[in-house]
Formats: sequence, structure tokens, C-alpha cells
Amino acid sequence: MKSGLFLLLVTGIAAATLASEEGALVTVVPKPSHGVLLNPGKGWSAGGLPERHPPEVLDLLGMGVMRLDWASIEPREGEFNWANLDRFLDAWGRLGKVCNIGVMCANTHGRDPEGYVTPRWVFDTGAKKIEITLNPERSTTGTPGKKIAPVFDDPVFLEKFQKFLRMFAQRYDGDPRIAVLDIRSYGNWGEAHMHPFGVPDIAPEKFRQHVQMHLDVFRKTQLCLSRNAHLGRFGPLRPIFDWAVIEKHVAPRRDGICGNSDGIETAIGFGIAPGVFELFDSYDGVKERGWWEGRKDKNGCGFTLEECIENGKPTWVDLGRGGQSGLRMVRENRALIDRLSNRIGYHFHLQRAAFPRRAHPGGFDLELAWTNQGVAPIYIPCAVAVALLDKSGQRVATMWPAECRPSQWMPGKPIAEKARVLFPNAPLGEHRLALALTRKPCDTTPYVRLGTDLPTADGWYVLGRIDLVRPPTAASQ
Repeated sequence: MKSGLFLLLVTGIAAATLASEEGALVTVVPKPSHGVLLNPGKGWSAGGLPERHPPEVLDLLGMGVMRLDWASIEPREGEFNWANLDRFLDAWGRLGKVCNIGVMCANTHGRDPEGYVTPRWVFDTGAKKIEITLNPERSTTGTPGKKIAPVFDDPVFLEKFQKFLRMFAQRYDGDPRIAVLDIRSYGNWGEAHMHPFGVPDIAPEKFRQHVQMHLDVFRKTQLCLSRNAHLGRFGPLRPIFDWAVIEKHVAPRRDGICGNSDGIETAIGFGIAPGVFELFDSYDGVKERGWWEGRKDKNGCGFTLEECIENGKPTWVDLGRGGQSGLRMVRENRALIDRLSNRIGYHFHLQRAAFPRRAHPGGFDLELAWTNQGVAPIYIPCAVAVALLDKSGQRVATMWPAECRPSQWMPGKPIAEKARVLFPNAPLGEHRLALALTRKPCDTTPYVRLGTDLPTADGWYVLGRIDLVRPPTAASQ
């Protein structure tokens, strides 16, 4: 930023200087910014590799989604093929985006002619199985042909899958490219229900065992569990779903959005773990049924995406499955998509800042008022950094006030913070006071953008001029 422009008074904000010069207080009241604001740790998601999505869709996406069959990773016991998963993570990671992955043990959309999703060798070693022949009326049920699922409480199956999980976690636990890892070891598509296999659910204690197996080995990565059983009514498994979220901080997921769900199932995770949405079908499929407009069918299904988001408070939302269907969703609903892009997850706005015009390096008070205009808190690490910039816009001092805690900025509530700011080694003279949201204390790279109309210098939001002066001596007093 050119120094001449940088020295101008902050534009686009209301600023007032109060009291005498020595004790003057600068109050800055910025306006909210306009347009879509994309940020890490929240937003739209879609399945498949990035090249599957048109640029207009890809630009909006923050997370790629991939479900894998166990058989594709461990075709023979103890032999692992991670190539497809690594390619997927690398492709999204190169774009600075994250991933949601999960490994299924049953999948009626599977293409294996023999119907295996859990590897055949697992059954050859004695695990029991369920077999059906599927000829679905709707594509959302699966593809025609033979389908095989394990008996999910069978001890042989559980032993073999637990060994697989250990190797899976050894390779990927804590991988920064993975934002969400689904627990998909039970049920069709890993959604914790047995449709269309037509058999009863496993006992609650066995379902808890499935969840606990993942908790035991994935200690760094955010786990996620679909709350889809019995169309969100859960049946006898409900205590396990609730335990997983409330006590173990497993993220809640709902996969029938706009169709058989109004999104409410993920609200249980508000303030605990990020909610994850997937539409019932592609945007085209949801629209064909009339659900996109909220038109109810004979079963009472059909909810608008906006009402689902307000109900469920999600951090991640499916963008119509992406691809050409997602492109139609964006182009046919541009105003809605722009509005929801800022509503999904967190969306921070700095309402007010107040600080002295003249201050001593040994400390001064900074008052900040925030609003979170999203539907959820932030679930990724984040810290407020305050800096002094020189006349050319370069940082000369930085600190991270402990009093500022973005994780506590809840939606719908004004947040007032008063921080004690110290720059003991900063040079005296005229500076600009600026702030940024970084990944963590001691990280000086701006990370989370604000929905606030303020001038910036290298990603730092400039609040206004501050003069550092020498503290008064006893003699001068």
C-alpha cells in the first residue's frame, strides 16, 4: 500500500476522537461488508475430485467429500491400497481446501458384480453376511444387482474391521487435509440404518462399540456420525447418537436435507462440534420432487434449504452434489447461495473498536465489539492478533490478547471484549493499529477474514492512527 494512501484517514468507517489530546479515545464503527465471504473451516461441500466441478462451483466449495468401500482399500488381508484416497486428499489440498472422508462396509450403490463392499476375504475367514438382490425404483436407493452387507455385530467382522481402523488411523489421524472423518462402519452407506436390507438394527451396546473403535484410534481428527437412523427418529439407538455428540464431541451429520429432514437433527451439536449436511439427492433430484421450494409430498417430506440451515446450525452444507447439478443450483438461486454462503457456519463482523489516540508501550486498553452473523460458532483454532503498522504498512509489533476468544463468539449474541495491549519493544511515534484473526497465537499470517468494511494492509484490518509516547517520569508529573 502506498504510504500516501496509507496515511489517509480510514475510509468506509465512522471514527470519532473524544476528550483531550492526551486522553483522546478513537472509536471506530465499521459497516458490514457486501458480497460472499469465504473462510476456512466452514462452507459448501461436494463429492468427487476438484476437476469434476465447473469453476463457478469449485470457487464456492471449501470441502471435498469422498466415501470409499473397505474392499477397495484392503482387497487382501493386510495389503492396503491408499492411492485413490491419497490422490483425492492431494487434489483438494493443493487448492487450499479440506476433505470429508469415510469408509463404508455396505453400499447399495456399489458396482462390484458380486456385491462386495466389505472385502470378500472377511467372509471367507468366517464373518456372517446379509445378501439381497436389488432392483430399486429410485436411484437414491442403490443400483440393481446383488448386494452384500456384513452382520454388523459379528465378532469376526468386528475384529477384522478394528485391525483395518488401526492402520487407517496410523496413516491419516491428524492429517490437516481431513476436516471431517465419518464413522461409516455400521449400516448401508455407513448411515447407521439397514434400509433397504430389511433387517433389524444391532443392539445399542454394539453400535456404541462401532463408535468407540473409531474414538480409540482417531484422537486428532474430527469424527462425524450420521444421525439418519429411522429417518432421524433413531429408535433404540438414540442414546448412542446423543452420547457420541454430547460426551465425545463427534460431529453430527444429516444426509436427507430438503427431503425427509428439516435439518434439526444436527442442532444437538451446536457449540460442541460442526454440523454436516448432505442433500437427500442432487439439486436436480430434490427440485424434481418439488422439495426445493418446500412443497410437501404425501409423506410430509420437503423443506427449503434455508429453513434447514436455520434449524440445524450446520458448518458444512452440500452444494447440490456439485458438478453440473451444483452449477444449476448456483445459477438458478444466485441470491440465495450468496446469502447462505455467509450464513453457513460462522461469519464474524467487528461492530466497534475503541482505543486511545496516544498510548504508552507498557500497555493500553482496546475495546472490541463483535457479532457472529452465521448460524454456528467457529470450530477451528483461531486467535485475535493486534499489531502496530508503520507508515508503509509494515508490522513493527504484534501481540495476541488472551482476553479475545473467537471460539466463544456465538451467533445472535453481541460480544464485548476488553483487552490489555502491550507493545514494550515498539518504537515511539505514529503508527496504525490493526488486527487480524490468525490460526493461533504467535502466527502472524491472517487466516479468517472478517465481514467488515475496513481498509487492509497485507490482510490486516486497519483501525486507525495511534501514537506511542514515552511514559511520564516522576519529575514530569
